[in-house]
Amino acid sequence: MMKSFYLLLVSQWLANIGDVLYIVALIALLYQQTGSALAAASFPIAVTIGMTVSGLFFARVLSRFTLGQTLLVTQLLKTTLLGAVIWSESILVLGLVVLIAFLDGFARPVQASFIPRLTTNRQQANSLVQGSNQFIQLAMWPLGTMVVASFSSAIALTVALMLFMLSTLVTLRFVRSLDRDVTVEDGESDISLRDSLAIVRTVPHARLITVFVTFESFVSTLWISALLLVYLERHLNIDTGWWGSMNASFLISMILASAYLYRAQRSSSLGISSLLSVGAALLFGVTSHIAFALIALAVQGYATQLRIIQTNTVLQETSPVSQLPYVYSVQQTAYTLAFSIGSLTFGMLADGLPIAIVYLIGAALTVPLVWLGRQINLTDDVIQSA
Repeated sequence: MMKSFYLLLVSQWLANIGDVLYIVALIALLYQQTGSALAAASFPIAVTIGMTVSGLFFARVLSRFTLGQTLLVTQLLKTTLLGAVIWSESILVLGLVVLIAFLDGFARPVQASFIPRLTTNRQQANSLVQGSNQFIQLAMWPLGTMVVASFSSAIALTVALMLFMLSTLVTLRFVRSLDRDVTVEDGESDISLRDSLAIVRTVPHARLITVFVTFESFVSTLWISALLLVYLERHLNIDTGWWGSMNASFLISMILASAYLYRAQRSSSLGISSLLSVGAALLFGVTSHIAFALIALAVQGYATQLRIIQTNTVLQETSPVSQLPYVYSVQQTAYTLAFSIGSLTFGMLADGLPIAIVYLIGAALTVPLVWLGRQINLTDDVIQSA
């Protein structure tokens, strides 16, 4: 089964690298063709729309196809769509990006749902998945930019297409390696979004963790790159060259958290990691020195990754395996909606208030995560001692 897990991991690595490359290439291409910063900035919105809409159809699709079939077909369709992106006019590109993100909305919950089927050490598996995802983000954004700058957007898109093709082939090998690829409900069909919501409401951990993940998604927008840039310019009043260092500090600390949990015997406390985030936001709001700002970002990145891995591990260990894809799908839809609302909320606050005050408000809004995290830990302790 571990062979299947590593095949799944490699297929997603290839797809994730391709995702970053094609987004970087298309942002540069659209900006060159239109000269509009708004057009280039519209990609995160297109991705959010696609992944949110997929949640409305996820349950119907997954109640009719196996997990492996869903993963393979979505990756094959993503490859086909990227080929269409390369040959399309700029006006059509954003529509195709929405469709690719729509298919990603199927692939990600399916991948997470496979973990408890393929490995017994869920914390270690989740640490490896999340840590490698962050490493790809850390490495590929600057590398992708270098490829576009040194060669062209067309070359970057072609490389991304080749990576998608390889990912499809590895996914095919993964599906063939499975001992048993079953439909999620083992015979039950016609599961709707309403049924998925009912599953989330009735499984204690699923309900608590979904609320936790959704609220964290909202407050996590406090740390998006756009606000960090505003913080540099308006609060620290230093060269924006530090912007890359701030983003790197955040991502490197996330990778270190993954490495820690990969080797750790016990999981971390959601309550304590949430408290660390409150402290990080407070420090970020009151400091006027870049060194302390970098420390705050490192603490926040570390604490965030601990929560991501633990919430996934607890959910996989306490929820029926057959219901996991539906729970993950609801979570993803709620997450993307909350992220959109949070981005708008903190963006408007940053326009009307000193950026330091925005981070102090964010610290106060993070406090409920401490209570929610404690509730999840307490419920988990009760289940494990039963």
